[in-house]
Amino acid sequence: MSHSCKSRVLIYQLGTIGDTVITIPALRAIRNHYGAMAELYLLHEKHKDISYSPEDILSGGRDVDYFISYNYKTSYLANLLNGFRLWINILMLRFDVVIYLAPSERPSSSVKRDAFFFKLCGVFRQVGFKAFSRQTLFPYDEFGHPLSVPHEAIFRLERLKSDGIVISDKYDFSKILPALPSRFCTKPIEWITLRRKHPERQLIALCPGTKQPANSWPIDRFIELGSRIIGLNKYEIVIVGGPAEKNVGESIVQSWGGGINAAGEFSILESACILKLCTMLIGLDTGTTHLAAAVGVKCFGIYGCREHPGRWEPLGNRHVVIRSSVKCAGCRLRDCNMPKHPCMNNITVDEVWKLFCSEAK
Repeated sequence: MSHSCKSRVLIYQLGTIGDTVITIPALRAIRNHYGAMAELYLLHEKHKDISYSPEDILSGGRDVDYFISYNYKTSYLANLLNGFRLWINILMLRFDVVIYLAPSERPSSSVKRDAFFFKLCGVFRQVGFKAFSRQTLFPYDEFGHPLSVPHEAIFRLERLKSDGIVISDKYDFSKILPALPSRFCTKPIEWITLRRKHPERQLIALCPGTKQPANSWPIDRFIELGSRIIGLNKYEIVIVGGPAEKNVGESIVQSWGGGINAAGEFSILESACILKLCTMLIGLDTGTTHLAAAVGVKCFGIYGCREHPGRWEPLGNRHVVIRSSVKCAGCRLRDCNMPKHPCMNNITVDEVWKLFCSEAK
């Protein structure tokens, strides 16, 4: 039930592209609960080594009205100073409620600390400040193998549900960004149209990059997979990703002797417009894969075993994820410390190709 009064709502979210995309269902539920007249502010961290922010994804819609960022530094004194500035800022805005959309893995000590900080800021009405149990987050079977868990988007909705915000049981996760403002699409569509050599063929996006080394798959395997796809004479491939993937994308395209490298060329929403032109994305556990799923593109995910199955897969039920089975599954390491990185390197090009051919029919 929506509130008729004009509430000022502060929403606290952590993370990068993937985190922001999978938080959208929770933001929609908040908007529905507090109504169109409510002022929704999104508070997010800003890392010096990350060039994008939630505003890059959410600025095209009405899920959030305003954005507040705070700098994350490694220096204790710098963090103390930034915390003081943030305290003043929140105190002056006089929020009616603060809503917590932190990752499900946030430990109880951190949740309590965050709740205490917002009380110091004068925001005593708090929603979603809940720590999930380890048994809920990380279940294992009798043999020590990680069991499937709900998607991270569901955990964030559960934060709201636990404090009385109504969540629909029939929420559609298949296309959470169905429409993109035209101002973001004109430039990328013109750009890719000029570079297509086979516009009659279906366009497939390939995303070889990932922020976390534990999620990476060898580039030479992407090259081999792409060569096989191009050899079908049915598809044209566009490399997608951020600035970090630009050089890798160029080397892949040169190896093929064709294809389009769009990595690092566009903003996030402009990249989303490129993705909407594609029939499929082949990628890793990374933000671009989540962005593709959000605009309704079928995703073919090459995933490792560091996380429990289900938590970070592409949102929706039309996607395909391939994994290998390893003894160290569920390690949750950001950088693999096992020889030869088995959970990703055990996935062969032949296995991916066979599944691709069956899905592409």
